[in-house]
Amino acid sequence: MNFFKVSFLGLFLIGLLACSDSLQQADPNFTPQNTHRTFTGANSPVVFIDEAHNNFLTASGRYRPFVQVLKSDGYIVKSNKSRFSSGNLDGVDILVIANALDKKRNNWNPPFAEALTNEEVSAIKNWVLKGGSLFLVADHTPFPKAIENLADEFGFKFSNGHVGNAMFRDKDKTLGDHAITSGVKREKQNLYLPSELTSITWGALQPNPIKQVRTFGGSAFKSPSEAKSLLTLGEKAVSIVPDVPFQVNPDTPRVSMRGWSQGAVLEIGKGRVAVFAEGMMFSSQIDTKTGKTFGFASIGAEQNERFLLNVMGWLAGAI
Repeated sequence: MNFFKVSFLGLFLIGLLACSDSLQQADPNFTPQNTHRTFTGANSPVVFIDEAHNNFLTASGRYRPFVQVLKSDGYIVKSNKSRFSSGNLDGVDILVIANALDKKRNNWNPPFAEALTNEEVSAIKNWVLKGGSLFLVADHTPFPKAIENLADEFGFKFSNGHVGNAMFRDKDKTLGDHAITSGVKREKQNLYLPSELTSITWGALQPNPIKQVRTFGGSAFKSPSEAKSLLTLGEKAVSIVPDVPFQVNPDTPRVSMRGWSQGAVLEIGKGRVAVFAEGMMFSSQIDTKTGKTFGFASIGAEQNERFLLNVMGWLAGAI
């Protein structure tokens, strides 16, 4: 078997792990590195994690370590169990939508419809324009297709394929220069979040600069000109785009992703949006068959947890 075929096989196996209900689970032994709470009290930012759209990543499931990290910093985390409307987003500061799907799937065969209705997309867009913050994650195919209407609404255009693992570093400029990566927090103050729904107080901290972030496959996207890419793919980045997810062979199209993004942020209206094309980077998950962990505990991902906290801090207005 030549290298070309081996590469496809490796990608196929990674994809199976990424979408296996039986093998990929939240790491039960995960403990956040973070020991300092930025936010305290009942007025901490409220985070809604979507579980109403057949999400592959949920607060009680594979994103439990994500929730643990947020709670370690003082966020109030709740699960969203209903379709989005202007009413059910009242009182929410940050909305997390991670790997939504059109339906609960037993297989990955097309076609793939959009997970959110156009009415839901409009409700989210209006909420962001008024001051809400959206954290959107869409991993490898088919997840980008499922949130296409929402991503388009904010100007993000996804490639519906598989991109290999990547490392983003400040020294080679693939890690963007931004307040999130410099990690400089505002001084102690009373801050009214853009939604004007919540008052929070935090203390000044030493900067927490990010030097390196690792991703574990996923997809990629092009950002609108107003956005700032935090994770920009390098020269050798390629997306493999199968007609059917995970059905990869040597004839499957390969598309250069050079200069495309796996993470970007946007300020729009009074609100903020953070978009990422890979979900494992913000969690700690375990292959229950081999016992191997992926995500926060992986070599090269030592700063991924801090990166998540900085992204959340920016969405909350603390950075």
